[in-house]
Amino acid sequence: MIAEGAKQFGRIADRFLHYRTAFWRSTAAMTLLACTFGSQAAHAYTITITAGARSIYLQVGAGGYTGTNASGGTPGNNATINVVSVTVPNGAVGSGTAQAMTSNSTVSQSPIDGFAFCNPPAQVYIGAWSRPGSGNGVATLTVTSPANLTSGSNTIPFSQISWVMSGNGDTVFQFPNGTFTGGTQTLGTLARNTWKEQCMTFSYANTVVPAAGTYTGRAVYTLSLP
Repeated sequence: MIAEGAKQFGRIADRFLHYRTAFWRSTAAMTLLACTFGSQAAHAYTITITAGARSIYLQVGAGGYTGTNASGGTPGNNATINVVSVTVPNGAVGSGTAQAMTSNSTVSQSPIDGFAFCNPPAQVYIGAWSRPGSGNGVATLTVTSPANLTSGSNTIPFSQISWVMSGNGDTVFQFPNGTFTGGTQTLGTLARNTWKEQCMTFSYANTVVPAAGTYTGRAVYTLSLP
């Protein structure tokens, strides 16, 4: 059980909770793009959780929390891999006009207290907490993506996809905006006994002219605790 402690900024996480000998890692995968080309602000916050057994939790989109942290809820595993997608109209392909992407995630409420924090399908929830037990280790959140989205032998650079962080009422954000680089990127760190969350809005840059097809790729989010 996780009890909510003092909130540093006011009011105010997907997926797997793993235990490893050398380090603890929580990993969430999300199919980030299915691009089809054819002929046609309360506060930002970091909350403090009570110290306890060494554990971490990561949620991207659908999660496994039973109840909420505020009501004594407990984290669990969820094998769901959410999809973020966009269909680019034939006349707009490669126009340079960014295309908004939507997700099949329906998560809107924060597992912290049930607050309606994100707005699906336009936004995808991301949140994580770290409790290093008797240690003082800092957890690191990363995302890893391949170099390209693929449709058969055709490709689109993964760097065509970017995200903006937000959250209902937020004005300061705990994780940065960014663009996928086709490798591993650090999104942030979590000090001992803290929980951070945000909402991701994805967009497709639309500055390339690929062959017709459905292009897919997967981004994997990982929370690691030394």
